Amino acid sequence: MERVREKIAREMRSGIYTLLILKAINDLGESYGYGIQRYIEEKTGGKIKLKDATVYPVLRYLTKKKILYAYWTEPGKGVPRKYYSLTEEGKKLLEDLIADYRALVKCADAVLGGDDVD
Repeated sequence: MERVREKIAREMRSGIYTLLILKAINDLGESYGYGIQRYIEEKTGGKIKLKDATVYPVLRYLTKKKILYAYWTEPGKGVPRKYYSLTEEGKKLLEDLIADYRALVKCADAVLGGDDVD
């Protein structure tokens, strides 16, 4: 039973984390992986702490699909950073995903919490 719960919970989190990553990039204008992780952690009061193994595959996938634009910088000191920003297609996708998320939560609440859907 525990494995089933873990699998279902992992699948639920996966889509939500992708949405949060997109929203973080939108809010920040552009950012690099660690900055995105910090932003989400701060906004959730430390309740969501995304690992590199979660964030970077999502960033690579969304860049490949042209949802994100990515470029490298070479700071005067330290290591180069790869920055990400939303493309126009990415901005539209984020808007649609937020609407989908809100509609789904409202319907799920109607089933799980007994609230009626307007």
